[in-house]
Amino acid sequence: MHVEAGIIARCKKHDKTAFIELFKMYERYLYKLCYSYVQNEPDALDMAQEVYIKVFKNISKFDEKMPFHPWFRTVAVNTCLNFKRTRRYDSVSLNKSDDDDKALEDVIAAQKDVESEVLDKELGQLIRENLECLKPKHRMVLVLRYYEGLSYEEIAVLLKEPIGTVKTNIHRARYVLKEKLGNIINRT
Repeated sequence: MHVEAGIIARCKKHDKTAFIELFKMYERYLYKLCYSYVQNEPDALDMAQEVYIKVFKNISKFDEKMPFHPWFRTVAVNTCLNFKRTRRYDSVSLNKSDDDDKALEDVIAAQKDVESEVLDKELGQLIRENLECLKPKHRMVLVLRYYEGLSYEEIAVLLKEPIGTVKTNIHRARYVLKEKLGNIINRT
C-alpha cells in the first residue's frame, strides 16, 4: 500500500481531511490485523482506534523518506502486543466468524473443489478459534507470518528480537496449534 507523500505532509500539519484519507486507506487492513489478534469485533475496533490515536500523536516523528506502511504496521503490532497488558482483559468470542478473514485458511487450502473448500473453511475456523490458546507473543508471530506474509527477518526487525527467537516462537505456536487441532480432529 503506497501512501502519497502529500497526505503524510498534510497529516503532519494536523489536516483532518488528510487523516480521514489515511484512515480510509488503512481501515480494512488495520481491522483485519487487530481482529486476527483479539478474535472479537469490539476489541478489534477499540484497538484500531488506539492505533489511529497513536499515529495521530506521533505522525510528526515519521520520516517521510521511509515507506509509511512498515511504520504504520509497527505502531499497530506494538499496540496489539500491549493490548492485553493494558486492558487485563481475556474474554474472547469464539463464535464470531468473519468471511473476509481467510489468510490462515489460504495456508491450508490445497484443492478448489467444493468438498475440500468446506473442509478447509472448517479447519480455518478451528485455527482462528484456537489462536486464543496461544501466548500473545506466539499469536503475534503467527499473525505476522501467515496473515501478513512477513519473512522471519522482517518479523525479527519489527519485534526487535533475534531471528532465532522468532523461529522458535513460530515453531512453538505451530506445535501448540497442531496439538490442539489434533485432539479436536481425533475426537470427531
